[in-house]
Amino acid sequence: MNNLQLQKKARWVRLEVLEAIVKSGKSHIGGTYSATDLLVALYYGKLLRPGDRFILSKGHACTALYAIFLDLGKMSRKVYDSYGINGGLGGQLETYIPGVDFNTGSMGHAIGVASGMALASRMDRKKSRAITMIGDAELFEGSCWEAIIFAGQLELANLVVIVDRNRLSVTEAIEDDSIYRNFKKKIESFGWSYVNINGHDFRDIQKAFQTVKHTKQPTMIIADTVKGKGVSFMENNVQWHNALPSPEQIAIARKELSYGHT
Repeated sequence: MNNLQLQKKARWVRLEVLEAIVKSGKSHIGGTYSATDLLVALYYGKLLRPGDRFILSKGHACTALYAIFLDLGKMSRKVYDSYGINGGLGGQLETYIPGVDFNTGSMGHAIGVASGMALASRMDRKKSRAITMIGDAELFEGSCWEAIIFAGQLELANLVVIVDRNRLSVTEAIEDDSIYRNFKKKIESFGWSYVNINGHDFRDIQKAFQTVKHTKQPTMIIADTVKGKGVSFMENNVQWHNALPSPEQIAIARKELSYGHT
């Protein structure tokens, strides 16, 4: 897909997410919308190669992944429509879902698991990569840093970590202090390659993965994103981590996400 087609597909995914949320009454729409363009780039921009393993660690963004799986024929309409129904698809990812390699929900494990996948691939002399997307609050977990040290020491060049840096957790802003102070220097000191991109610019995302091809280290991609991206009243608003839109807000969101709206 070219850049315009990817943008159009991302609008469609966001609309699908909105309709699933309206129907089910269950929402993690803000963090889902910040990750949508990254997921669209991975699955439609051919950034995920055959054999690659992908873990969406921020599993609460699963509604976007469900829409993508439906569109690509990886999930049936019957299963997709079970979202939010007792016994159906839930608000986190489970391994019974085709295309899902790892259960998500409890933060802090995905980098370590992806490191194991990358190491196994290298030991088996395969060219496949392990890619995971985490939320920026997840790097406050100590287990992430244990895995970062491990992957750096082993020079796992086939490991890619994408950080959805929307700067908002469930209740507060995540500023450039504490974990994110001198972050580039910090990551590189552990033997990683560091790339900073606009997580809503498909050219930027694709360029980052071109960089990955030529590095001999694991890669950390910091993707600057906007929580609630695509809907004006949701953008950069912490309440939309898990809020449900009113009927009036739903109408506004549908209009703003419709193709051709600027």
